[in-house]
Amino acid sequence: MATEVLMPRQGQSVESCVILDWKKKEGEEVQKGETLCEVETDKAVFSVEAPQSGVVLKILYPEGTDVPVLKPIAYIGEKGERIPAGDTSGPIGAETQKELSRDTAGRSVAEARVQESREGTEEKEISRKAYRISPRALKLAKEQGVALETVQGTGPKGRIIERDVRKAIEQKQKALHSIAEEAAILAVSPEAAGERAGLEVPAPGQGKIPAGKPETSKVIPLGGTRKVIAQRMMESLSSHAQYTLHSSADARALLRIRKQFKESPESFGCRDITINDLILFAVARMLTRFPELNAYWLKDTIQQFSEVHLGMAVDTPRGLLVPVIRHAHSLSLLGLSKEAKRLAEACMEGKVKAEELQGGTFTVTNLGSLGIQSFTPILNAPQVAILGVCSIQPQPVMEGEEVKFYPHIGLSLTVDHQAVDGAPASRFLKALVEGIGNLDLLLAGA
Repeated sequence: MATEVLMPRQGQSVESCVILDWKKKEGEEVQKGETLCEVETDKAVFSVEAPQSGVVLKILYPEGTDVPVLKPIAYIGEKGERIPAGDTSGPIGAETQKELSRDTAGRSVAEARVQESREGTEEKEISRKAYRISPRALKLAKEQGVALETVQGTGPKGRIIERDVRKAIEQKQKALHSIAEEAAILAVSPEAAGERAGLEVPAPGQGKIPAGKPETSKVIPLGGTRKVIAQRMMESLSSHAQYTLHSSADARALLRIRKQFKESPESFGCRDITINDLILFAVARMLTRFPELNAYWLKDTIQQFSEVHLGMAVDTPRGLLVPVIRHAHSLSLLGLSKEAKRLAEACMEGKVKAEELQGGTFTVTNLGSLGIQSFTPILNAPQVAILGVCSIQPQPVMEGEEVKFYPHIGLSLTVDHQAVDGAPASRFLKALVEGIGNLDLLLAGA
């Protein structure tokens, strides 16, 4: 009997994955454990392996399709073997899909009627047409205010699918952009409007200017990691009372210890330890003394943790990812440094696992290498605090009656006021500043 290949669940919060690339085609042989395709979640890229050896009998979804987890995406079996009835129609939304069977069509109509009963009187008009639109497409159309009569369905029997709604949204955005651009040009001058229309308009004091106008902008559809980041940042700001405290720590110990590791031939693998590693180490150790900052805000409850699972923001080509260093408070400096580098490399290469992006209790984000002296980090909900690390800059310090300049590293701590008041947050930041300034003692006590 043919074996179905299911879209794997990549973490409890992942509801669907986008198929990026099929590594095997229909009719090709595949070995057990060999990569069938690559899929993308809102966090990373993963490989889907063949559950058994055989021939790829059927690929149910084309590249670019967003498929719910635990749904069949392909079948593997012996050459010529038939796949289960009801799955031969191929992927919903593929141009090559055959018409739905009577049973499938009947189920679609039934689902539409259930959907209509749930929508309410204000949405009856849309619900009556629900039998022609997939649930995901209907939800998206409602969220974005897309009129269904303007959407051309490309699914079976003209059914509107999510891709059709997204296309309509993109066309609407392009039209609005074009209108705005034309208005801006007209506001500048009639000459600019003439140039936009391709007319030869003489410029004051000069001859004729060339017709036409170079492309000055582009429309980028929002999707994947960027879309999730946008949603989570807005949710974080709208549901948490965020405030930010700014301070700085004497960086002389940081710079001295980093230099010693880099130059010492007896550093035993510590040469690659960075300033960021030292900051992560100090934060992890300090959080064990301030459990109110190492916590979740869960609306009705506050959950404090004794274990420090430290989130570390990583800038990748796909967007911001936050892998988690498990039990960071119990790791040695070298162990923490190696784990941080391993996770960062996995994020950059798109190989980070879903579980490695979950369960953080506190987050550190570092913009110091970009010269940022102060900023406002956004909470990584449900965490109640996040630390922003800034650049190292000389600052004046009073020593007796003299003013001397010493290097200081900027620190920006954002906290949820629903869970933590200003005083305990300030005490944590003050202790962290002292810990970084006396890093030798912190390392000696580790």
